[in-house]
Amino acid sequence: MLTESQSTLPILEIKELNVDYGGIQALQNLDLIVNTGEVVTLIGSNGAGKSTTLRAISRIVKSHSGQIIYNGREITHDRAHAIVKLGIAHSPEGRRVLTKQTVLDNLMLGAYCRGDRLGIKSDLEVQFQQFPRLAERRNQLAGTLSGGEQQMLAIARALMSRPQLLLLDEPSLGLAPSIVREIFGIIKNLRERGVTILLVEQNANLALQIADRGYVLESGQITLSGHAADLLADERVRQAYLG
Repeated sequence: MLTESQSTLPILEIKELNVDYGGIQALQNLDLIVNTGEVVTLIGSNGAGKSTTLRAISRIVKSHSGQIIYNGREITHDRAHAIVKLGIAHSPEGRRVLTKQTVLDNLMLGAYCRGDRLGIKSDLEVQFQQFPRLAERRNQLAGTLSGGEQQMLAIARALMSRPQLLLLDEPSLGLAPSIVREIFGIIKNLRERGVTILLVEQNANLALQIADRGYVLESGQITLSGHAADLLADERVRQAYLG
């Protein structure tokens, strides 16, 4: 449950954000808020601008105009590595694990901006407890893992930076239904632990079931937003995204 002070001081606020790709406007005057402790989901069709929104926040892509404010500080023009140090971690679409490095090496990469060796060692054990399959495969090359295991590794790697805000991009993409349920169980567990999450997910039904609030993106613009339960019941959302 969010307190009144939390609800009035968002951890993330995006104001009139515009992002251009080679003359094509990917995001148009995007406004978005994430409060501490929330899971907020972005839903929409392919090419709607969902992943671009996360990349803009983590500064992988540059914005043309607008503001990105994190914990009351504008980060619109910060470098990507500085964003991680501030407390934002990004688990990207397609997982992007280092396939020729071990599971352990990938996890240590997630903690590259930290200098607390004892804390890193402790967090490794936390991740191995949370993801037992990674513990079993800690010395295995990441490229030999299954798709679901690589997704677990991508999430665990992001958590190794001890983020205040976790950006999750399409965690269920390309996975079997049983593995999708497992991944969403992990996301639910993170939510219960108080991790703040901005989730991009192709499975709108699952995303809205786990989220507090949601935004619908169409052609780079927010066309609908509200409590997740209200969006689940909205006929427009049901026809367009829930089947």
